[in-house]
Amino acid sequence: MSDRTNTLNLHDEEEQIKLNELEKAGNETEIEADEHVNEDDTHTDRTDYSSFSKADFVRRASEIVHNPDIHLTHEMFKKMRLLFDDIIKKEKEIMIKKYVEEGNEPRTFSPPPDEQKHQFYQQYTAFLERRAKEKERAEQEKMANLQKKKAILEKMKQLTESKETEHSLQELKELQREWKSISRVPREQMADLWETYKILLDKFYDNLSIFNELKDLDRQKNLEAKIDLTKKVGELMQESSIKKSHILLNKYHEDFKNIGPVPTEFSEDVWNRFKMASDILLERNKNKIEELKEIRRKNLEIKILLCEKMEQISTLTYSQAQEWASKSKEVDALFNDWKKAGPIPESISDQIWKRFREAMNQFYDNKKEYFNRFNKDKEDNYQRKIAICEKAETLSESSDYEKTAAQLIQLQEKWKTIGPVPDKYSDDVWKRFRAACDTFFKRRNINRDSIKKEEQDNYNLKSDILTKMENLLKADSQDKSDILQQLSSLQKEWNNIGHVPRNRFKKMKDQYEQVTDNILKTHQLSQDEFKKNRFKEHLEILANKPNGHLTLKVEERKIMERIKVLKSELETYSNNIEFFSNSKSADTFKKQFEEKMEKSQKQIDLLEGELKTIRQYSRRS
Repeated sequence: MSDRTNTLNLHDEEEQIKLNELEKAGNETEIEADEHVNEDDTHTDRTDYSSFSKADFVRRASEIVHNPDIHLTHEMFKKMRLLFDDIIKKEKEIMIKKYVEEGNEPRTFSPPPDEQKHQFYQQYTAFLERRAKEKERAEQEKMANLQKKKAILEKMKQLTESKETEHSLQELKELQREWKSISRVPREQMADLWETYKILLDKFYDNLSIFNELKDLDRQKNLEAKIDLTKKVGELMQESSIKKSHILLNKYHEDFKNIGPVPTEFSEDVWNRFKMASDILLERNKNKIEELKEIRRKNLEIKILLCEKMEQISTLTYSQAQEWASKSKEVDALFNDWKKAGPIPESISDQIWKRFREAMNQFYDNKKEYFNRFNKDKEDNYQRKIAICEKAETLSESSDYEKTAAQLIQLQEKWKTIGPVPDKYSDDVWKRFRAACDTFFKRRNINRDSIKKEEQDNYNLKSDILTKMENLLKADSQDKSDILQQLSSLQKEWNNIGHVPRNRFKKMKDQYEQVTDNILKTHQLSQDEFKKNRFKEHLEILANKPNGHLTLKVEERKIMERIKVLKSELETYSNNIEFFSNSKSADTFKKQFEEKMEKSQKQIDLLEGELKTIRQYSRRS
């Protein structure tokens, strides 16, 4: 860690100690405020700080640091500091996590200097210093006011004890005005001051023996002033702000006390009316406060339910991007519902908001983590699809159409199983893959058209051969060898012709075999001889193909395997005859096995003849 970083961190610690001391001092000398009312329409901070960034908080702090309303500004700073510290905490957790992932010990982590944090707390500290000075000034002012009122009381005492003059009443009125103009004094002195003031005031009027007419007139004016104050108290019933009505009521009570005596016969009545109007207002305020408390209690229930819903959403995991999008809309809706819900009890407001905010932040943290993984998966998917494109491009030039078509179809199925790729590559990689597939299948279609034409030509050629075979069937020649030779020639020609359309193959094959059998029967030709000739023609075709000797070797192995199987069957039949020789039905079983042995032997003889022929062709090739 550098010396500069050490110095900055030490400076932060010193600032924090100073901040704590200022806050403690401010709490010990809190400026007096109304303790009975929690509602104020004009002096309440209703700013929504939930979406503020650190820069927003710094800007807001610089705007309000010199606000003349000390109490309101303090409440704003308290709310802002809670959220600002929460951002700092989250940033620190992320930095520690990254620090540990890089292989470091978490105990050795030290956060880097944070200029925005420094600026915010610099403004906050400046406000606290101003607040402390203001509170100190207020206390000094209270003490000065105390001395001023004591001086007035001393003058009133002297006035009541001195000889009455025509100016005595005027002097008293002047002292009363001066008394009223003096603002707050220490709370613990208020009752004694007021009691002394009232005693001296009453004593003065009791001792007043001259200028009775002026005195009665003054009492009458005092009565009118107190009646006017009673009306003003009644008008406060129309005031919607409880706090404002309460503040004004206190002011009216102070004014009522500072007005001098009224005619004795009206004294009790005017006080009772004033008190009744005050009691009605206080009862209304009390009921309204209870209503507000009930509304806040219901709002609290709503916000607790919103917290529970948000926590449920934030603790679940979602495996599809569509699910995250859907749940994000639900989270936004819950947040809107939160903002629409009214205020809750102040004592729990920050705690409930913190609970809701943490659940909401957890959801967005989870969402961010998912899409980080999702984007990594997209990159992997992109590489897998590139590999498929390269494979498809290699296959697109293949002439093995059937096998290649199957391979490309498999690649298409594999493509479907791979998830999405980054949006910027999505269209290009799909067009590349499709182009490779289209290239191959267009070539295959062209080849198929050519094959179809060739198969149709072959069909026409074989149809001509069938016609010739029908004519051969009707021939009157008595030379069987000539008929057999012509049939063999037509068969050879038939075999040399390639494929015909698949949907016509079976029918044409059946026609060919049927007319062949008819020729053999009509001209009484040997089936075995014909088969031998067909087999020789088949071998002739194989021998003339590329690598014909290898194909003949395969045919030779097949026949040898077949002979081996038949000889094994002969041996089995022979053993079975001996096994059933003592049976009552021995003759029946013996005859069945002898027939099977005879049939197998004929097949062996035929196959050995074919084997001999194959070897002759193998030597020639």
